[in-house]
Amino acid sequence: MNGNGTPKNDPEPTRADRRMLRRASAVVAAQTGIAAALVVAVVIVLVYSISQQERRDSVEYKAEENAERLLGKMRQPENQATMGTSHIDVDGLPGEDDCPEQSTDGWMESWADPLPTGVSELRLCDEPFLGYVAEDDGLRSVAALSLVEQQEESERLARLSILAGGIGVLGAAGVGWLVGRRAVRPLGRALTSQRRFVADASHELRTPLAILHTRAQLLQRGPATDERQRGELEQLVDDARVLSDIVSDLLLSAEMQHRPDAGQPVDLGQVATDIKSSFADTAEEADVDLVLDVDPALQHLVTGAPSALRRAVAALVDNSLRHVASGGTVTIQLNGTTETVRVGVLDDGEGFDPEVAAELTQRFRRGSDSSSVGHRLGLGLALVDEVVQAHDGSMEINGQRGVGASVTLSFPRRESSR
Repeated sequence: MNGNGTPKNDPEPTRADRRMLRRASAVVAAQTGIAAALVVAVVIVLVYSISQQERRDSVEYKAEENAERLLGKMRQPENQATMGTSHIDVDGLPGEDDCPEQSTDGWMESWADPLPTGVSELRLCDEPFLGYVAEDDGLRSVAALSLVEQQEESERLARLSILAGGIGVLGAAGVGWLVGRRAVRPLGRALTSQRRFVADASHELRTPLAILHTRAQLLQRGPATDERQRGELEQLVDDARVLSDIVSDLLLSAEMQHRPDAGQPVDLGQVATDIKSSFADTAEEADVDLVLDVDPALQHLVTGAPSALRRAVAALVDNSLRHVASGGTVTIQLNGTTETVRVGVLDDGEGFDPEVAAELTQRFRRGSDSSSVGHRLGLGLALVDEVVQAHDGSMEINGQRGVGASVTLSFPRRESSR
């Protein structure tokens, strides 16, 4: 333990882990920002609607009050001679320079007379107005108030609300980022502990497996009582070698997480050739044509764990052979660019629905099993995807039911040492 109470040799998160944690923090920040934006938008709409309705109600009340006040004046005997039976009052009307219609005789009556009793919206001099008509005992009064000031205030409120809402959303996203970083920190420690466990377990298993392999080889070299015993000894040697390869691969993969330069140069062209030879008998027995299509103009050198890459490609070939009917074709294809090496396995088998392509890398998720032999748990593509991710690669799955499927792995190209 150091002075801060943390383990001295606690490994730091790998670059892949840090990228994943940053993506998780960004997702939390984005989700927080979106949630805040939705809340702010609802609040702004509510505030704007309520405020606009209150202003309209205020203008309507004032217009009604003016119309009733005019109507009251018209009822007074001393005003009947001057005001007559109809009177119009307009508040906020532009001057004659901006509204020359006012100089026309009968202009006021031309728009006021058709108005019904009560509230009406109208436009005078290209500006919005709200009018109110009051009638009683043959007397009629019309009051109109301009809505320009109300609209300007509403626009100012909307701009201020949007500005404040935008600042609030950015602030919420920032808080979400900070909270997300704190929230995913335990995940980072858990991933680091997992990597350390894999590395430690692999390291501790190497010695007993090496001893097992050596003893199996010694038994194999000695005299055997019968062919059955010798066959079992040979199988024991093969099993011990496979276990040793797996443990070595686990240890190398764990080391690559912390030291990317620890990977070995791997020629995927040679890997594909070896896999084609390994599956030749299986393909012949299934009456399937196994084809190797390699671009000779490019080298197919990558950095990684040889056994892991071999198992990944072999799993794809095995999967395709299981889903291709007699007389079909499985193609191992190698090509790429100056920066990328691509190895793909294509078949003309039963295929699958394109909608489930993204789900096939999930554990225990299977595509169509109509022609599969035996019970399969759906772990193959999930394990292949883990190998690809450990090698900073990517996997693309395509397929169509009844036409076939293809899985393409892409890895960063390694420069030739020559």
